Amino acid sequence: MPTDYILEIACPAELEDIVLARLFLTASTGSTSGDGVIQAWFDSSADREAAAAMLAGLDVTPIDRERVDWLTRYQQSLAPLFIGERFVVAPDATLFPDDARLRIVVPQEQAFGTGSHETTSLCIELLESANLRGKRALDVGSGSGILALAMLRLGASKVIAFDIDPDAYGALRDNRARNGIAPVAMPLFIGGVESLRAGKFDVITMNILPEVIIASLPMVLERMAGSLIVSGVLTSRRDEVLEAASARGLSLGRERTKGEWWAGELR
Repeated sequence: MPTDYILEIACPAELEDIVLARLFLTASTGSTSGDGVIQAWFDSSADREAAAAMLAGLDVTPIDRERVDWLTRYQQSLAPLFIGERFVVAPDATLFPDDARLRIVVPQEQAFGTGSHETTSLCIELLESANLRGKRALDVGSGSGILALAMLRLGASKVIAFDIDPDAYGALRDNRARNGIAPVAMPLFIGGVESLRAGKFDVITMNILPEVIIASLPMVLERMAGSLIVSGVLTSRRDEVLEAASARGLSLGRERTKGEWWAGELR
């Protein structure tokens, strides 16, 4: 386990400023002070020993302490998130309950979607009642990849996931590995719909802004062989999206709302 190398310095109040000034010249990564004691942190024992030499004459004590992974501890304190009738999402596999729900691991620190937002849960609820067994699917604007992972858990044979944000690639790759998905089952790339090679998909998901959904419809339709699930749409903009879809020959099948958000399945 990683170790914190700490130097504890007994320090009278009148010497505190002098000691802190000397620590500033060392490789200390930070310090705290209080009750006549200064604690300074170092990345290695050698750095700590060099600092102790600079503080010769003072009462110093070296301390080795196992480093606390605060992010992991925070994640493990979180409760799993139950979505729809069949899914549970958690930041760590140790948090899953002992039941038959379909499991997805997505860390909470990611800004690309963890399932807690209504738009994501609406998509997953619509996917639950779709027939994905053995189907090819496409997740447009994947973010964390949670919808692609959900489709694979529901039996899709292959899901291509992509996003235009370069920062999303790391989250997609890591979440694919966290969930034990083979790269061939969930290919990834950074780019837009226009970057796709030839091929059609039985199910397509788009959990993005209405403006992007509407603008992307012509290209998405070229890849569509079944249904398109759209989300990320405020209920106040539902009719706008449906009007644009109808103009392209799409009709509304199932739909769901949650709070101020709407999601629908287009065919």
